[in-house]
Amino acid sequence: MKQKIILGISSSIAAYKACDLARMFTKNGYNVFCVLTENATHLVTPLTLQTLTGNPVYTTSFAIEWREMGHIALKDDATLLLVAPATANIIGKFANGIADDLLSTTFLAVDCPVVIAPAMNPNMWKHKAVQENIKKLKEWGVTFVEPETGLVACGDEGQGRLASIEEIYKAAINAIK
Repeated sequence: MKQKIILGISSSIAAYKACDLARMFTKNGYNVFCVLTENATHLVTPLTLQTLTGNPVYTTSFAIEWREMGHIALKDDATLLLVAPATANIIGKFANGIADDLLSTTFLAVDCPVVIAPAMNPNMWKHKAVQENIKKLKEWGVTFVEPETGLVACGDEGQGRLASIEEIYKAAINAIK
């Protein structure tokens, strides 16, 4: 049986890179199920991810497909929850137990390793609230793939750019060994 990866995608402009990540896991024999926040669906379409993974894609809407699987069934047999890209917003929800969408609810329901790859503006990344949330999640055993330093989409420069797909993949594989 293929190992099940839940790939959570939040609304960073780097969401398009999750397509390459989904393809990489699928090509290497993993069964990938994508969960997108509502705003992430404006940046990458569920149809694209469904085509790349061969599996249904789940969103935060309470559509029929959500009721069929739900956050509890979605987490069953999951080997890993990987969230890439992860915004400051979704990190804050995770750290504070807020479960107001399918991705944040799934985070609370899983009992497998969790890897988070943040992507955000450098000032947001440095903000004390974000760093406190990351510290709390690390204390809970969540693995973080640090963002890279460089030019980000808004034109600012600094740490906040999503780590390379290869680095994220490597961290995810290490988390499930």
